[in-house]
Amino acid sequence: MLPFDSLISAKQLTPEIIQKMFVVTDTMATNIKQHGRIDLLDDKVVALLFFEASSRTMMSFQSAAQRLKAGMVFAQSATGTSLAKGESIEDTIRMVEAYSDIIVMRHAMPGSAEIAATTSCVPFINAGDGGNEHPTQSLIDAYTIYKHKGRLDSLNVVFGYDSLQSRSIHSLSTLLSQYPNNRFTFTGPKELEPSDAMLSELEAAGVNVEVASDVDLHDGYDIAYINRLQEERFSDAKLFEKNRRKYRLTHDKVVNTKCLILDPLPRIDEIDTEVDTLENALYFKQAGYGVPVRMALLAMLLNKA
Repeated sequence: MLPFDSLISAKQLTPEIIQKMFVVTDTMATNIKQHGRIDLLDDKVVALLFFEASSRTMMSFQSAAQRLKAGMVFAQSATGTSLAKGESIEDTIRMVEAYSDIIVMRHAMPGSAEIAATTSCVPFINAGDGGNEHPTQSLIDAYTIYKHKGRLDSLNVVFGYDSLQSRSIHSLSTLLSQYPNNRFTFTGPKELEPSDAMLSELEAAGVNVEVASDVDLHDGYDIAYINRLQEERFSDAKLFEKNRRKYRLTHDKVVNTKCLILDPLPRIDEIDTEVDTLENALYFKQAGYGVPVRMALLAMLLNKA
């Protein structure tokens, strides 16, 4: 069903694969409405390993597995597992693959997903590896854009406000870079601008890229993808405190625009609650799409879609 056994990076998600996944996602969404739960994975066990804090990703994967009637084994936080005793990621994966048919893992170390996927004999899904990537979030983001814009090409997108450290920004910009005529503007503190390597990759893919200290969302933008400053990844706490409330999307900045407002959440300081009342504020719908998207991914990786 998919040309890979494990999902590690958004680079694996070509437009052809994404379109197939959206068809399955629509089917899953219909099944939720009509039946609540279906027995598609009632003979499978899903391992959920969340060694870094999570709410939406963890719970939506749980919901996805339950709605497919899969069994689950679950670990939350590294301190409650043998990782706290010094066990390696490789040994943890070798153990868990004996208990399950597919592994979903979040880990604080960049590159941990590749280590796990290389080790695992069962399908593996990266649910976030430090500040590196979050490919399933990029699928949800792209699905949200597609449902409300009808396309993933010819988009004028603003990314803010921590493009250096946000794995969600990294993965979505990578995914959208595969579609023609997209334009990206990265905004936020100068210290949190995207890396030169990231900008070079996007430009090589054909994206028109700009970095700006500030933007006006009334200037014809299609998408504002806003993510919090990643407090847990700052080596300098003073830099975080200096900027945490300086960059904030308020009602007046987006009212009377057609710009869709997305945020992978959690929301901390980056979007004022008054924005929630606007029709183009989609971040809670976006979070809800996580269940059918992850249902589709689990089913497709297990050849059950």
